[in-house]
Amino acid sequence: MHVLTTVVGQRTEHWIDLLTTLIDQTGIELTLCAADVSPLAAQSLAELDRGRERFHFHHLPHVLGEGRTGHMASALFRPGSLRTLRQVRPDVLHVIGEAAYLSTFQALHLRNRHWPTTPITLYAAQNTMMRLPFPFPSLEQYAYRTVAHAFPITPAALELLRVKGYQGPASIVPLGVDTTAFQPTPAVGSRPFSVGFVGRLEPHKGIRDLLHGSELLDCDLIVVGEGSLRKEVERAAARRPGRIRLYSWLDHGELPSILARMDALVLPSLEVVQRNVVPWIGIPLREQFGRVLVEAMACGVPVVGSDVGEIPYVVESAGLIYPAGEVSAMACRLAQIRDDPDLARRLGATGRSRAEKQFAWAEIAKTMHHTWQELAVTAERLNGHHRQRYVINDKRPDLVRFVQPDEGKAL
Repeated sequence: MHVLTTVVGQRTEHWIDLLTTLIDQTGIELTLCAADVSPLAAQSLAELDRGRERFHFHHLPHVLGEGRTGHMASALFRPGSLRTLRQVRPDVLHVIGEAAYLSTFQALHLRNRHWPTTPITLYAAQNTMMRLPFPFPSLEQYAYRTVAHAFPITPAALELLRVKGYQGPASIVPLGVDTTAFQPTPAVGSRPFSVGFVGRLEPHKGIRDLLHGSELLDCDLIVVGEGSLRKEVERAAARRPGRIRLYSWLDHGELPSILARMDALVLPSLEVVQRNVVPWIGIPLREQFGRVLVEAMACGVPVVGSDVGEIPYVVESAGLIYPAGEVSAMACRLAQIRDDPDLARRLGATGRSRAEKQFAWAEIAKTMHHTWQELAVTAERLNGHHRQRYVINDKRPDLVRFVQPDEGKAL
C-alpha cells in the first residue's frame, strides 16, 4: 500500500515517530510532501528518507505561511510545486492539516485531477469554533464533502467536526509517543526539586505564570523552547542564577534525557483570542492537545496542567489539574508532588500506563493502517466493478459519478 501525505507547519518533528512506526510496523510505502516546516524538521525528515527505502520526502517551497500571516491556514504550497507528484499512484491520500487550510484544498485538488477515486483521510485538531474570512469557510465545506474518513485527535475535535457539518466516518487518533524512546529513567543521586516546561514561549502558554509559580515554590526550572517571551525567561534566569536552565528547541531524540531531569512537568496554558490574521476576526487559542504531557507521562514524570482545552482529557488520572491563571493553585499542585513521594510515584506509574495504552504510536499506527486498508479495498472494488469509468462533475469536482460502459458512450 502506498500512502501520500501532505503537511504544513513549523513544528512537525513529532510526526517523524509516527511515520517511522507506520513504515517499520505496517510495511506501507509512504511519500511525504511538506512545506513551511522548521529546518530541524526538514533535516530529520531528510534523514528518515535516507534511512528508509519505503519513505520518500519532498520538501516543497511555499508562499504566505504561518510566519507571515500568523496562522497555518494560510500556508500554501508554491503553485506548480505539487506537479512532481503526478507520477505517484497512491492508494490513499492523508492530509495533515485542518479542512479550511489552503494547503488542504491544494492536496484535494491534486487528487481530484490525477487520482479521482483515491480515498482521502484528514487530520483534525481544532477544538473551538473560529470564524475565518472568505474563502476559508467554503474550502472547509468542500473538504468535508470530499474526505472519506477523518482522524480527530480528541473527542472535542470530533464534536466540532460534526457541528461544522462533517458527516462522514471518523476515528479518534490522538497525538502519540514512542514508548520505547520515552521511558522512565532511574533517578541518580539527590537534586533540588525541578519543574519543567517544553513548548513555545508565548503568552498563551502561560510562561509568565510559570516563572511566577517557580518563584513561589522556590524550585529549579527547566525550560525548553523558543518564542517572543524568551527575553523574559532570560531575565528571570538572571534574577535567579543557577535556578533556571533555558534550552532552545532540541532534536526530538534529545528530549527524553531532558525530561528525565524533571520531577514534574507543568503545562500552564491560558485561553486567549488571537487577532493576527485580520484585526476584526478573533481566533480563540485553546490547548488542542499538549503532546509534551504524553511524552512526560511515558517517562514516568508526574504532570500538572491548567484546565484549558484538552489538557484534562490528556492528563486524566495521571496528573493534577488547576484553574488556569491561578498561579498559587499551580504552585500548590506542584508542592503536593514535591512533598508526597508516594503521590509522585503513583502519578508517574499511572502516566506511564496511560501512555502505553492510549497514546503509543504503535497502537495509533495500527488504527490508521487498518482504516487505510479498508478504504483502499473499497476503492479497488469500486474501480474493478466499474472498470474505472467515471465522470467528474465540472461544478463539483469532489463528486465522482461512476457509469457503465454503455452509459458512457452517450455522454
